[in-house]
Amino acid sequence: MARPKYQITPADSSFARRWIEGKLSNPAWLGADRSWQAHQNLVERIETAVELNAWCVHWLDSRHWAQLKNAVRAARKRAKTDDTVSVTLSRNAWGILSYWAERDACTLSGVIEQRLGGKQTNDHACD
Repeated sequence: MARPKYQITPADSSFARRWIEGKLSNPAWLGADRSWQAHQNLVERIETAVELNAWCVHWLDSRHWAQLKNAVRAARKRAKTDDTVSVTLSRNAWGILSYWAERDACTLSGVIEQRLGGKQTNDHACD
């Protein structure tokens, strides 16, 4: 039996909806005409997880479904975790942190904790 396609649950529908709306703000995501039509369709009709799933089946390809699934999983994880915060970095700061994270084989948090804080935790520790 084939594995069923990912289904957005009622608990995850707000995460999924926010992610979709953010993606639709970039007309290039589905193409200018399709993004506008998809956004109109989303705004006019979608209220439940069942309707959102139907919308996704119609508008998203397998690559978009995979992105959505990963975004929902990450949002779910962030919602359960009390020890994380979100920050906005300049592209240059992100590049610097990314360079050191790759060099040290760790996460961006690990770079900050190890190199700037002198603190090392198991969650974000560098090797």
